[in-house]
Amino acid sequence: MNKFQRFIAWFLIPKGFYCHEAGDRNKVCLFWFRNETKDEQENGYCSYLGRGDWNINEEYPEYIDGERRQLDGSYKKDKIHKSEFLPMSLLWDKCKACGVKYKP
Repeated sequence: MNKFQRFIAWFLIPKGFYCHEAGDRNKVCLFWFRNETKDEQENGYCSYLGRGDWNINEEYPEYIDGERRQLDGSYKKDKIHKSEFLPMSLLWDKCKACGVKYKP
């Protein structure tokens, strides 16, 4: 994407953390789409980024270092498989991934 396209996009993308106007979920960003062929929590797509939830989620490593809470309340370091913390991308819920005008 060239500088001119990014400049124009700046005026089209709403302010805030979401892909819609604050307080009005019906005024959706022109770059946000839903891919009905994907699962419900992995069907958001941003044409500004050229990526969807499914692309973003694939980029995460298979395992992450984490901690699991034990029955006694203590924590144990462990490797956690990504299937336990998906979905990562929340485009499907109209949460921004582009970062443009990402201020309240």
